[in-house]
Amino acid sequence: MTTLNPPPAFRGRVEAHALVLFAALLGEAEARARVLELWLPGTTVYALPDGGDWLVLFGEARSLRAEHALGLPIATAAAGGRIDLPRAGRTRTYDLQSLPVLDPADWLGLDGFARHALAPLEPPEPAPAAVVAPQRTAGPDLRAVAGVGEASARTARRLQETGPRGGTAAGRAPTGPVRDGLLARLVLGTPAEALVRSRHERYLRRLTRQFENRSWNEALRDAVALGGGAGGGRTTLRLPGHRGGPLLPTAVRTPGGAVIPYGASAQQQLRVLYREAVTALEKESRIEEAAFVLADLLDDAAEAVALLERHDRLRIAAELAEGRGLDAALVVRLWWRAGERARALDVARLRGAWAAAVDRLGQLDGDAARQLRAEWSAERYAAGDLLGAIEAAWPDPELRPGAVSLARRGLDGDTPNRAALLCYALSRQPDPAHLDEARTLLATLYPDEADRRAQRVLVRTLRDVVPEVPAVDRELSTGALRALLRGAPHETDPAERQRIVKALRRRADPLYVADLVPAPPPADRATLHLSAEREPGQLPLVDAVALSPGLMLTAHGDLGVRLLGRDGQVKARWDVPAHRLVVADHGGTALLVARRGEVHDIRRLDLATRRVRPWTTLRAKEVASSYDGSVLTVVDEDGIAFVATDADRPRALWRELERDQDVESIARGPGHLAAVVRTPGGFNLPDSREVWRWDLPEIVLRARNPVPPDGPPMALLSDGTALHVESEDGIGAELRLHAYGTHPTGSTPYPVPADTTGLLQDGSTLATVVADESRSSVRFAERPGGRTWACVTFPEDASPRLRVHAGLATLHDGQGRIVVLDLTHRSVALNLRTALR
Repeated sequence: MTTLNPPPAFRGRVEAHALVLFAALLGEAEARARVLELWLPGTTVYALPDGGDWLVLFGEARSLRAEHALGLPIATAAAGGRIDLPRAGRTRTYDLQSLPVLDPADWLGLDGFARHALAPLEPPEPAPAAVVAPQRTAGPDLRAVAGVGEASARTARRLQETGPRGGTAAGRAPTGPVRDGLLARLVLGTPAEALVRSRHERYLRRLTRQFENRSWNEALRDAVALGGGAGGGRTTLRLPGHRGGPLLPTAVRTPGGAVIPYGASAQQQLRVLYREAVTALEKESRIEEAAFVLADLLDDAAEAVALLERHDRLRIAAELAEGRGLDAALVVRLWWRAGERARALDVARLRGAWAAAVDRLGQLDGDAARQLRAEWSAERYAAGDLLGAIEAAWPDPELRPGAVSLARRGLDGDTPNRAALLCYALSRQPDPAHLDEARTLLATLYPDEADRRAQRVLVRTLRDVVPEVPAVDRELSTGALRALLRGAPHETDPAERQRIVKALRRRADPLYVADLVPAPPPADRATLHLSAEREPGQLPLVDAVALSPGLMLTAHGDLGVRLLGRDGQVKARWDVPAHRLVVADHGGTALLVARRGEVHDIRRLDLATRRVRPWTTLRAKEVASSYDGSVLTVVDEDGIAFVATDADRPRALWRELERDQDVESIARGPGHLAAVVRTPGGFNLPDSREVWRWDLPEIVLRARNPVPPDGPPMALLSDGTALHVESEDGIGAELRLHAYGTHPTGSTPYPVPADTTGLLQDGSTLATVVADESRSSVRFAERPGGRTWACVTFPEDASPRLRVHAGLATLHDGQGRIVVLDLTHRSVALNLRTALR
């Protein structure tokens, strides 16, 4: 009798290479169901010749529980196209080539199934949405609010003679005929000057009597407005005009108008007269009229706003403060107190005035300040800035529990700010797993670049966030102090390093502190040389931004968007088209822009929840490469628009420039915005070309510097520097990097390598490119024309591009090569290529 070799397994776990199904006993329907349940790619089903049984041969061995298996497990592997099977108490050898093969595909029929036409998951691409115009405040009609009546009969006659205009004593008058200035120059200094002065003296005497007699209606309508100083405009001899109709304070007072030749004594007399009128009007509870005198006659809008707020005329005060461009925090407080909270939040979001507004409001109403702080935190959370939401709520003890909950929620997923969130999560009743993570991070002696960066963030945050449990605070402060003093250059700023050490020493274990010895400062490093991957990536690449040393967001055009880890593994992917990544400054959200000419289809990606939602379709010439998580900067046919991204419909919170001004390029960074602007000359004058620079988030224009009107395209930095490379003296001469915007009268030349072929820039970071037939090198210098600290070489077929975010410079090419440099600590963070994983 032939023994079984090996015997079949009936109990326990076995590595099975095949199963025998007794189809005759099970029935064909049940046997088919079991085959389909067992089916994996590489599986083959054979019909055995004796008994009608089936052999299910696996592509690779499977670990099965014999008593739970769907058939008889076979531990023997097929060899040489043959397999041994137990049959009727004996072992028989079967030639697989001679056995009939059963194809499960023949069992799957489509009869009886209804046919359905599939519809697209998303509706057809909508037409570009029109951007809603921003709400502007020109200023309240204080004359109407104050109840100043119509002009008297004498005033009406004067209006017919002189026209309904207002005059100023210095520099604020509306512009009149050009001949006024010429006539004044001809008359002044001649005997006719005495006649002119007598007319003005009669006017001043009459105006003084009106104020002294408290004839407020006549006095306020006839009064001349005093400017804030000499306007530098032309001189006029006309009497001040008489105001007829409504008076609207303008948002921006135009300097350089007509100057009435009143001496300093006359202006001082009028100022005293107006100040006395303010006091009298306030005593008579004629608050709006007093504010009119302050804002329009004395040109002191700030005091007028204070007067109105003091007497609870909050809406008028808010309109005046916003219209006159007063401090944004003051505007927020006034709108909030006036009950116009949506208007207050718009101003705070646009101008970045959250912290100052909370402080201003807290001086008057602590509960209202807490509500505004909560709105600030909610706005940051809605913008995807989880850390910003926590930092906004943290100063208020009543909001801290919610902030800790946000931190713990953020630790459930991948986030660029994990180390900081960890510190906030440990501040109250720390979770043991989070505490172990912090211990491990602080105790790591030689971490890689991603861990070094996380370690630096954790140490910095521990300086300001003190855990409530004393033992936890002492342990973490000791670990942070040791990590800071023993090795890696956590802080390049010596003063900041000293502040952190001082704060941690007070809270650390005294025994550890006594034994710590500071490490010597790091020596200057040589130039960093690095080569990108020689082979191209497996996926084409149109844009890439490093969110942290271990996290990379990549856009592949119509192939979608991916989130990569530190070794290139895919952490998440989204099958939505994207040709440009607009990353928030805080790194928590990104806008995925699919560009079709001037039409931009924009989706919003929340990196904490990994969710993508459609936002809008815009028609724009250019979209800035970054945003603050809430307000996006775009260039359209009407100029530069600052668009709120938290609404379903795009809404412009503010606009700059005019329609006839052409924006050649823009550059944005967390604190600045710059644009190369071409303005038509008119009257056969040439166009002007300038670099405009604004401070963000206030959107305050700080500089307008000229650049060559017909020069080459500029490499523009967000700090307002426009650059291009050219030869100083013609072909073969030394190349110079010309920087405009650093000096109002021209360019500053810097020497660059003679083989420089181009420039790369993003935000405020500049790099020079050297390309030849064998390679393409990107060089980073300490400053324009300074020492090169890094040189990254790409293969000859690459055209590298530059993106900068959170102190990380991402170099990438269209073929999937990616190199990331840490600009702060001058080290390599990533060097990889895209892969199909």
